[in-house]
Amino acid sequence: MAIPSHRDLRAACLWAVATLVTVVVSDSVFLRTIVGAPMVLLVSGHAVLRALGIKTNSVSEHLTYAVGASLAVAIVGGFALNAIDFLTPLGWAIWLFTIAIGAALVADRRTDTPDLPTWPAPIRGNLRQYTAIALAVLLATGGYALAIRDEATHRQFRYTEFWMLPSIDNPGRLTVGVRSAETQTQRFDVDITIDGRPFAVFRSLILAPGETWTRQIPVLISADSQKAQARLYRPDDNRLYRSVSTLVPRI
Repeated sequence: MAIPSHRDLRAACLWAVATLVTVVVSDSVFLRTIVGAPMVLLVSGHAVLRALGIKTNSVSEHLTYAVGASLAVAIVGGFALNAIDFLTPLGWAIWLFTIAIGAALVADRRTDTPDLPTWPAPIRGNLRQYTAIALAVLLATGGYALAIRDEATHRQFRYTEFWMLPSIDNPGRLTVGVRSAETQTQRFDVDITIDGRPFAVFRSLILAPGETWTRQIPVLISADSQKAQARLYRPDDNRLYRSVSTLVPRI
């Protein structure tokens, strides 16, 4: 017996909502992958096919078309999200949610939406076969989750910037700055010395990703050359993170 025309549309909407909620409330890559992978590879394309009123003659044909349509939705979404600088997990969740919900509403309003093809009778198997299938699905999902995690943590050519320069407007000041390129909020300590003697200390600077901290420090200008050095630490592991130096302007 054919599946009711709109039951699958309600399921697609519920899955879209679940995907968006999961991305908003959870940072777990594994959980996001479990919920998001069907949305990326099947659900969005299925909703689009139903909205377009494309009739298929078998379940395998419908699944093939749905996967192809889902990939097309993902490609268009990649260009659109990149154009508005929103190529993030939340951006993807909103894009797929919008496509699935919008397509489901269009399909629901159509009067000529074709029914889905009849599902074939279930294939009988033994416990060993079902276990092998479950393990294969688990391995594929786990590999995809690890790939997403590695991609999210890979930060090619990105690093936390740290600098110290004489002030252009006031030679009697040094400008010290930190710009965080970390993936999450971090605490930093800054120690400054002049000719090896402690001069200034800034503790527990809390910087969010992309945030910049700067400070102008007054220094005593003399006729002798003085070397100022600044060190950046992460207090969580007390490890030296960056070190910069400059010459203090002379009279």
